Amino acid sequence: MRFKTGFVVGGVVGYLIARELMKREGEERSGSVRAAMSRHPSAQRFAGLAERASWKGVEALQRARATIQRRLVADVDDLSMN
Repeated sequence: MRFKTGFVVGGVVGYLIARELMKREGEERSGSVRAAMSRHPSAQRFAGLAERASWKGVEALQRARATIQRRLVADVDDLSMN
């Protein structure tokens, strides 16, 4: 009985320790990967491109909204005079 209890307790403690170590390693790794990607020449070259692309997307959304709002406004010609 003691062997089974020790085995279960050891497994749970080992699992908890391994999970904590993996979480720490993942945090360190993601920070270092992000830093390495930001230093890469292509990231520096295309940084402005991504910003311009996102702004173009915002402009397209604004144009689409304006078009929809114009279509929703009722003109005198559109109203039926019953």
